[in-house]
Amino acid sequence: MITNIPTPKEFEDISKQCLTQALNLLFKVYEDIYEVKEYVDKDEIWSHNAGTIRTSLILLHQGIETIMKGTICKTSPFLLLEKNRADWPTLPSKSDKEFGDLFTISGEALLTTYCAVENKITIDNDLIAFIEDVRKKRNNAIHGISEIKTTAEELFENILKAFTFFFGKDSWFVFAREYNLVDPIFGFSGDGLEEFKIHTLLDVALDIIGRKRLNNYISLNIQGRGYYCPSCKREMEEIDYHESKWAFLKPNKPESEKLQCVVCSSEFIVKREDCNDPDCKGNVIHDYGDEPTCLTCFQEQS
Repeated sequence: MITNIPTPKEFEDISKQCLTQALNLLFKVYEDIYEVKEYVDKDEIWSHNAGTIRTSLILLHQGIETIMKGTICKTSPFLLLEKNRADWPTLPSKSDKEFGDLFTISGEALLTTYCAVENKITIDNDLIAFIEDVRKKRNNAIHGISEIKTTAEELFENILKAFTFFFGKDSWFVFAREYNLVDPIFGFSGDGLEEFKIHTLLDVALDIIGRKRLNNYISLNIQGRGYYCPSCKREMEEIDYHESKWAFLKPNKPESEKLQCVVCSSEFIVKREDCNDPDCKGNVIHDYGDEPTCLTCFQEQS
């Protein structure tokens, strides 16, 4: 018989790990570039880190294939086996084999099978073209000796696309936060480290692909002006001073009195009053306890 048959959740967890690590690899380099971009040519940095791009691309492809296998597994894990049924170790006369020791489908066979089973997401030409494009670039990266046929910027956005296609908007930074929370060394630098890391990830993503494109991968509309999140701001300043603004009016209208943070999802009631600092043009005030604070400059309104 076939033993240790995988579950859809096991495939899903591995896919999340692959995509998160693909993102983290690029983020670590981009984080350094973000700090020194005025002094060092970023193309030279990426040329030095060509191996990072290659590894991230391979992980992206692996993450996509694995979540496809997880979806197929919901119908039947046996659809993933490449062996002819006559060769399956299921008859009493044959020795048991673990599922992981058997050859499984990949490439075009995997994609065709994925499109044949019940799926919660919409499979359209855009998704198929995206999967095929990643597969071809991965094949070139792992088998070819020429330059990698993708840039760090394109790869970064493709990772966000994969997260969004298969797990929904926001999933790319939500999974990154979950990964940080289970890190054994998490918390040693202070209670605000989680927010600090995710805010920095969002800052870097904004710097790489711009607000309009980034808006495609975030459920909250970020096209308007950003404001300090009262909760995240105070926690992050236990770590370091941070200028990151990821709270937005909901809806983005002049009379709106509700603010929501992309990072922590918290909602706040605000007052639309001019800041008392003559150098600040803000008019979004939050009563944080007994300290009304302008969320544009974060100055107390005393």
